[in-house]
Amino acid sequence: MSGSFENFDDPNSFSHRSGTSNAAAKKKQGEDESCIVDVTDSSDEVEDPIWKRQSIYKLYSFIKDRNENKFEPLLVSIGPYHHGKKQLKAMEVHKRRALRHFIKRSGLPFQVYKNAMMVEVKELQESYDQLDEEYLNNPDQFIELMMVDGCFILEFMDLLSGAPKDYDSNDPVFSYYGCIIHYNCIMRDMLLLENQLPYLVLEKLVFVSQLSDRVAQNSVHAILSQMMMFGPDKGPGRHMLDMYMKGLFQGSPVPEKAEADRIVPVSASQLHQAGIKFNKVSSFSNISFDPTQATLNLPHLDINEYSISTFMNLKAFELRGTTTRDFNSYIQLMNSLVKSVDDVKLLGSQRIIMNNLESDESVMKLVKDLARDTVVDRNGKSYVAQEKMTKHYDDIMKHWKNGVKRRAIEWISNLQATYFSNPWSIISVVAAACLLVLTVLQTIYAVETFYQGRPGSKAS
Repeated sequence: MSGSFENFDDPNSFSHRSGTSNAAAKKKQGEDESCIVDVTDSSDEVEDPIWKRQSIYKLYSFIKDRNENKFEPLLVSIGPYHHGKKQLKAMEVHKRRALRHFIKRSGLPFQVYKNAMMVEVKELQESYDQLDEEYLNNPDQFIELMMVDGCFILEFMDLLSGAPKDYDSNDPVFSYYGCIIHYNCIMRDMLLLENQLPYLVLEKLVFVSQLSDRVAQNSVHAILSQMMMFGPDKGPGRHMLDMYMKGLFQGSPVPEKAEADRIVPVSASQLHQAGIKFNKVSSFSNISFDPTQATLNLPHLDINEYSISTFMNLKAFELRGTTTRDFNSYIQLMNSLVKSVDDVKLLGSQRIIMNNLESDESVMKLVKDLARDTVVDRNGKSYVAQEKMTKHYDDIMKHWKNGVKRRAIEWISNLQATYFSNPWSIISVVAAACLLVLTVLQTIYAVETFYQGRPGSKAS
């Protein structure tokens, strides 16, 4: 054979190859080992920690396909993932108006803001786990998008707190009535996982706008927290959805450790029948079970067509972007409580659930949908509370069963002592029973004879 192919029909050729095979193999092994050593030595340098800086994710398709309408914005796009979609373009003009009002009110030129934002462009880009090349290769376009969407969020949230006053009273979005009309829909869209803006954008915009007042950097978060109505207890979040979750679970939870790896679910109706009460508390961080009062403490849950989407996105974000499983654990707790429509009604009567859907069946279905693919934290408040509650319920059931068994034994013992203590007592009881049976039979016979003897009755 010619070229690069060897002649396998030539014995000399085969002999030559076998004679050199060991040397070649050793050389190849040395190269392979060298490569392995090089890769091992440089592994720390090769690993890119960019994923640690990501906080805004695109959802996995298998999650999104189940409830796509719960993860897509209805009115306004925030950030690059949904920007430019046809159904969202109507709001773009209002977003740019928000930018103009924000810049004009601050008295600083647009370029001052842009320059400050450009310093952070790399960090902002790395916040998104799947940023298109369009924004990766065009920092100016990306930063302008960040500024427009950031100013829109700040203006809308600031309006809710009563300021600013430089919009027309009949403004379609930024007037008092405009906010009321669009509030639910815009807030829903702002709390979608794929529709987030890095907190750094808002922080930078507020900081630059307050330069004339020489505001301290550490007070920027206080301004934003007050504006956004989310508790600042746990410090700034990475974006709106993260801040919202921190607000739900604000406070300093005392770590507890669960003992059981698996908990048998008990419905709200079963707990109620066993004497366990439900008490409404102000925060998710206050979820607990008090065995001394036999009371399960749960936060108020407002269920409406907009909050469903928020619940879905909180769950997805917690699974993808946090190290906690607080909300997922809470979902599983509610899933164990809600097994029927009666459970929904019971929790509604205790002000634990506020149902604004069309039916109680819709709430039950929502809870089941939310509970799919959840991952619980066995040391979280919800799981620990559920474990304590279930143990208390089991103790009540055991006590009740033991009590019934004990009373049955006592009744049989009393019966034996009273009626079967000697042979004559036994004979008396048997005779009385026989007399009772004969009396019943005689009565039945007399009634039948009476009806058969009446006119019109059929002869036997």
